[in-house]
Amino acid sequence: MREIEQTIACAKKKVEQLINVPVLMKISSGRGKSTLCKGEVTGVFPQVFTVRLDDGTSKTFSYSDVHTKNVLFLKKQ
Repeated sequence: MREIEQTIACAKKKVEQLINVPVLMKISSGRGKSTLCKGEVTGVFPQVFTVRLDDGTSKTFSYSDVHTKNVLFLKKQ
């Protein structure tokens, strides 16, 4: 569920601050399922951003995923 005061622009700013910073991400897969992934944001584009995971793969997400909390950024430990 999204926060009332947050906008897509706020989500984009949050992601831009995480470029090349190690992060732990919780990715919602639907129906109560989620996965934890470690990696770093490598690219920020007008509609999407890319994350390089520690296992070498890359994933692409939209800013609406952050806005609706389908992708959560947690502190990497």
